[in-house]
Amino acid sequence: MLSNVAAVVFDGVAPFELGVLCEAWGIDRRAQGVPYTEFAVCAERPGSVATSMGFDLDVHHGLDRLAEADLIAVPAMPRDRPVPPAVIEGLQAAYGRGARIMSVCVGAFTLGAAGLLDGRPCTTHWLYSDELADRFYALLIDGMRGY
Repeated sequence: MLSNVAAVVFDGVAPFELGVLCEAWGIDRRAQGVPYTEFAVCAERPGSVATSMGFDLDVHHGLDRLAEADLIAVPAMPRDRPVPPAVIEGLQAAYGRGARIMSVCVGAFTLGAAGLLDGRPCTTHWLYSDELADRFYALLIDGMRGY
């Protein structure tokens, strides 16, 4: 059972997709019989992280928080800029110790950059599935292409 979830972000994070992760795991629903989950938003360095919508987040946790997580979630992140090397290293280390890792929408590009999807079925927003396949040729893109 999952008891500890971390969302990893860097500049350009999409607030809607991050909000979905916060809603899913960041709200204490024990009163409704749902087990409690520790939840944190993490960045390369605690502090200000710019969103894609022109406002900043004040992130309190660094990437060291990933070491505690059973599940690491990657919201939609920029497809058009490099993933910070520390984020790639943190994701790879978490994968190496057996953490579950998921992405939302174009967060798949971050996982692709980290080499975590090679040879695995994956998908992203249908609008970007061809781009994902072209950039990360070792992936097995699931879903519609060339819609």
